[in-house]
Amino acid sequence: MVCLDDDYLLRINRVLQHINNHLDEPLDLNSLAELSCCSPFHFHRIMRAYLGESLGVYVQRVRLAASAHLLRHSNMSIADIAYHIGYESPTSYNKAFKKRFGFTPSLFRANRNLEVPFPCLKQNVEIMNELDLQPRFAQQGDIKVIFASAMGPYHKSAQVAWDTICAYASKRGLMGPSSQFLSISHDDPTITEPEKCRYEACIAVSGDVKPEGTIGVKTIPAGRYAVFTVKGSYNNLLPSYGYIFGRWMQENKVEFSDEPAFEKYLNSPDVTPEDDLLTEIWVKLK
Repeated sequence: MVCLDDDYLLRINRVLQHINNHLDEPLDLNSLAELSCCSPFHFHRIMRAYLGESLGVYVQRVRLAASAHLLRHSNMSIADIAYHIGYESPTSYNKAFKKRFGFTPSLFRANRNLEVPFPCLKQNVEIMNELDLQPRFAQQGDIKVIFASAMGPYHKSAQVAWDTICAYASKRGLMGPSSQFLSISHDDPTITEPEKCRYEACIAVSGDVKPEGTIGVKTIPAGRYAVFTVKGSYNNLLPSYGYIFGRWMQENKVEFSDEPAFEKYLNSPDVTPEDDLLTEIWVKLK
């Protein structure tokens, strides 16, 4: 990624959040440029320089990753998935999916553990098979957060995002002993190339806080959540997601919302032995 000033980063953040929240709507260059308050000519070049790929490629890749998650973990028909992620027809969706992954959506659904044809992290099947996470259910209100985003393999991007948000929050007095530390991992690294995975480090805040440069502000929506507590290394989180969205969801016949799950960290790796780390995975129910 290139270095941009805070004003440009603020605009980019606004556009990327809009894309994440409106995959089922038209996302043409002109309307996104208008959202960023840039001319289409400059907007296209700014986004390409920041993302390392064209905006059109980015939008299609995020849409197809979302569709792969739905194919793997929902009972929506392939046609409904196509419309749900913004394709005008199942035919155009099928063509794009096959070009991206090398096989059709129907084949992927029939073989949900099919490996994608580019390097990716593999779930630790042994850990996943040993898991027996039983959730508690909680009604949660809106959570307002400040966040910093980073892209790349999660073990690297998480560090970048947390360094950024903690430095910002500490400087402005927005972080203390009672702060809630949350994160959102937007991509499944068994579907998306690790270098393209999107991570957000979040700190819950109250009051009037404005976006600034690389720092965004948003609300994690209220609702009823299934809350799974994972003990131990953060390396256990990926197989835990596989268990939750695979065996647990199917066995309990539960439907999850389209909202991304978020993690809540109950203790700090700076002062807690790795085996004693506690992380909650919050998944919103329909």
